[in-house]
Amino acid sequence: MVSNTDTFEIRAADGEELLIHIGIDTVKLNGKFFKSCVKREQAVKKDNLIEKMYNAS
Repeated sequence: MVSNTDTFEIRAADGEELLIHIGIDTVKLNGKFFKSCVKREQAVKKDNLIEKMYNAS
C-alpha cells in the first residue's frame, strides 16, 4: 500500500493495482484533515482502517 494522505494505491498479491482518491480540493487542505492509519508499503487486509478524515467544521 502507498499512501499520500488523500490518495492511496493498493496493490494485490497478483500485481493488480487500485488507485483511490478521497475528497475534493484536498491539495488546498495540505493534508490538514487527514490522518493515515497505515505506513507506506504496509500490507493491509480486509476491514483494516486505512485513513481517518476529520470534519473541517
